[in-house]
Amino acid sequence: MIGHGGIVVFDDTADMAAQARFAMEFCVVESCGKCTPCRIGSTRGVEVIDRIVSNQDRDNNLILLHELCDTMELGSLCAMGGMTPFPVRSALTYFEEDFGFSSRGDH
Repeated sequence: MIGHGGIVVFDDTADMAAQARFAMEFCVVESCGKCTPCRIGSTRGVEVIDRIVSNQDRDNNLILLHELCDTMELGSLCAMGGMTPFPVRSALTYFEEDFGFSSRGDH
């Protein structure tokens, strides 16, 4: 999983949905608040990941999460906000089952 500008390694017991949520939550706490994509985007990111894991309107929330990640990556003023989407996208791509998907193509 690529983290905030680094590589983070976990064993096979890690819940990658929780780690993706942690990446967004870390940004919520550490954001300087100067730019909207980072300040608000990370807060909404935590909420959207929670809804995906809870299977609430999963398809629309996945679209929203991808759009939110695009906005944060392209619109944040600093590297922290711009790189927060990296671990989230990595977890979604390689650890779908941790988000409640039974197999590829389930969404």
